[in-house]
Amino acid sequence: RQAWCWASYLEEERAIAVPTKLFKEYQSFPYNKNGFKVGMKLEGVDPEHQSIYCVLTVAEVCGYRIRLHFDGYPDCYDFWVNADSSDIHPVGWCEKTGHKLHPPKGYKEEEFSWPSYLKACKAQAAPKSLFENQNATVIPSGFRVGMKLEAVDKKNPTFICVATVTDMVDNRFLVHFDNWDESYDYWCEAASPHIHPVGWCKEHKRTLITPPDYPHAKHFSWEKYLEETSSLPAPARAFKVKPSHGFQKNMKLEVVDKRNPVFIRVATIVDTDDYRIKVHFDGWDNIYDYWTDVDSPDIHPAGWCTKTGHPLQPPLSPLELVEALEHGGCPTAGCKGVGHIKRARHIGHHSAVSCPYSEMNLNKESLLPDRLSGEMP
Repeated sequence: RQAWCWASYLEEERAIAVPTKLFKEYQSFPYNKNGFKVGMKLEGVDPEHQSIYCVLTVAEVCGYRIRLHFDGYPDCYDFWVNADSSDIHPVGWCEKTGHKLHPPKGYKEEEFSWPSYLKACKAQAAPKSLFENQNATVIPSGFRVGMKLEAVDKKNPTFICVATVTDMVDNRFLVHFDNWDESYDYWCEAASPHIHPVGWCKEHKRTLITPPDYPHAKHFSWEKYLEETSSLPAPARAFKVKPSHGFQKNMKLEVVDKRNPVFIRVATIVDTDDYRIKVHFDGWDNIYDYWTDVDSPDIHPAGWCTKTGHPLQPPLSPLELVEALEHGGCPTAGCKGVGHIKRARHIGHHSAVSCPYSEMNLNKESLLPDRLSGEMP
């Protein structure tokens, strides 16, 4: 069988790839090689609790991506990032910038010290030079920690809620929803389409979701709330106008499969809204389609995998669908038995129960207990 390639596929399908210029710099072709090596240690944001910085180890390197492991925790919580991710920092960064570092499981915060930990683990800190974000030019912004705004809840994107800026790093800031726990927090930039100035909902006749347990929810007034919380609104001029993203239906691209993030697949945009695209994996059933943000670091132009030395999963052919079923193994059409709902720890599976694509697991938001809950996965 001939090797799959984008050029002939686009021609056969009479399709076009998303133009490279529509991608953000961090989604597009990188300038540098991935210098991370397995075993290197670093600090970084926990993707499930974005206000928390953790001790991490590089567990796997693939093309321009790295799989990161939370020291002291089961490897089913490992997660993938690109080598130029803004969420990772060199050893010592938290101390230098006044952020709290969550130590590995079993260590007390006040007892943890990087030099002795590296020595005890006989491990190397990832060299500072590998961190792309260290030399980012910081553009002055009108946002300050403590300022209030109206923000989209990414887990429930129809909700716009009362929110506060709780942290700032380089050109990004952390959005926290008032009176909600920090699992909803996320990092964004001034030009993010998810954030609006105080009063935006009223002006656009949208419902503003007030903080849970707020006594005057029925007659919420920003003026009163700002006074009660002794806070300032983020100034309207701090919000940058977002140009329309330009992604269109039927354009093709490469997308990290959120259900099995070791894979990057050939995908097609099947729908769009103001700040998201709905992606379909070519050859797969459309029950697997899902919405993703246009500013996600997990979407890439056609050719990204080849250029960065990462395997690309070509579209499933009808033949493969049949073959997979005949050979026994996992009963889910198209799944080759790779991956597991417990993610990194079990590399393969043979039943629908552990299959990331089976109907029973398909729409579960999370298949693992929260890493910080103390429950065993």
